[in-house]
Amino acid sequence: MQIKVELLTEEAFREFGCVLGEPRLVPPDIVDEVSNVWLGFSDLMGIGTQPARQVTYLKIHSNPSQYDKMEKHDTSAEAFIPLDGKSILLVAPCKGVAPWKDVDKPDMSQARAFLMDGSKGVLMHPGTWHAVPYKLTKLVTYLVLVDPTIIKNNDLHVTPVEPVDFVEATEAQGA
Repeated sequence: MQIKVELLTEEAFREFGCVLGEPRLVPPDIVDEVSNVWLGFSDLMGIGTQPARQVTYLKIHSNPSQYDKMEKHDTSAEAFIPLDGKSILLVAPCKGVAPWKDVDKPDMSQARAFLMDGSKGVLMHPGTWHAVPYKLTKLVTYLVLVDPTIIKNNDLHVTPVEPVDFVEATEAQGA
């Protein structure tokens, strides 16, 4: 038996499920100078309507002129699963802010930067401060798992931080 191999497209695969990649049939929900975001375009498991299972697609096409904002979502964990490209993920813990400090800002003395080389993703705890990944290649794309109701529930907390410059690991370690 011979079976013709087809290109994997949303239209061609619709009968069998959904394609996990850039949605080409609908416009992004968020467009800014750094990225395009399609919130909750697919139910990850295909077994229900729980928003936490929905897949968001993130395309990072530019880096900001200053890397000086972080965000958090108190009601939703968030996963970044790379599809293409290399980037740096900046995070700061959701806890550990001294009581006298502004709890609506990350403790940047606790911030860490991780190289996302495309071989593995991350799942962040609810409330973890993070920035949109900083692209190291021409284009970076991710599947993102986050409750898409963060916008409706006003749970997208963005705050300015001191501009961040990244240092290569060998420089940071003094090697």
